[in-house]
Amino acid sequence: MRRNSLHFTGLVLFALGVGLATSSAAEVGAWSEGDRARVRLLAGGIDADGALQGAIEIELAPGWHTYWRSPGAVGIPPQADFSTSSNVGDIAISYPVPSRYDDGYAISNVYEGRVVLPLTIAPGDGPVSLRLSLDIGVCEEVCIPEHFDAALDVGMGASDAVANRAIAEAWKAIPGPAEPGVLAVEDVTRHGGTDKRPEFDVALVTPPGEPIEVFVEGPTDWYAAVPELVSEGDAPVYRVMFDRLGARTPIDGADLRVTIVTPDRAVEQKVRLD
Repeated sequence: MRRNSLHFTGLVLFALGVGLATSSAAEVGAWSEGDRARVRLLAGGIDADGALQGAIEIELAPGWHTYWRSPGAVGIPPQADFSTSSNVGDIAISYPVPSRYDDGYAISNVYEGRVVLPLTIAPGDGPVSLRLSLDIGVCEEVCIPEHFDAALDVGMGASDAVANRAIAEAWKAIPGPAEPGVLAVEDVTRHGGTDKRPEFDVALVTPPGEPIEVFVEGPTDWYAAVPELVSEGDAPVYRVMFDRLGARTPIDGADLRVTIVTPDRAVEQKVRLD
């Protein structure tokens, strides 16, 4: 059984599909083709902070899905490597809100159809050569690991209107910062459990009467269950259990990342455990 995320994500991904389908400009890379997916790079212009805006576009075969940065109970997180790129510094990847997928045995966090992951790239002086090595899991009833190599050369002062528009639409699906007193985490407390499977209560403030969906992530060696609503109202509390079997990251001082989704927006907030 599938259950899509709140309508916020669906509207943005539909808009992305319309914008990207018409693009044939130089700042859109060639497709890297796989068995059940294909991948390409996009590059826009330089933003107000001096960063080059780009994106990874992933298009999936009908009925197939791939995974968010935190896959959930099952799945393969994306592994992106730009280390062979030239004339670039740091490259940050942003992730839109996923949908939850229930196959009857486990619940995972997925993307279906098409997803565009915005990139914030620190450019050097002169033309930029982007080289991406990407490994993702692509699943229907079975899961297939897929590898892609994508490339894009971006000239000095390059700016493509179609790529810019697609990247701008992609950013609309990215969670913004918390809105204190309106849409945010108020507190995180340890509820119980064991050190191998600790439980935490995440207290939120949310707009009155709006449905919400919550994703909670821990360090990369912790595995989060789906948060359970334990107290309703405009200050709801969600309880989340982590599987820390084999984890090396200690509980004290660990950061949790909480994504709160409403029908029209999403926010993301990091909270440090005391």
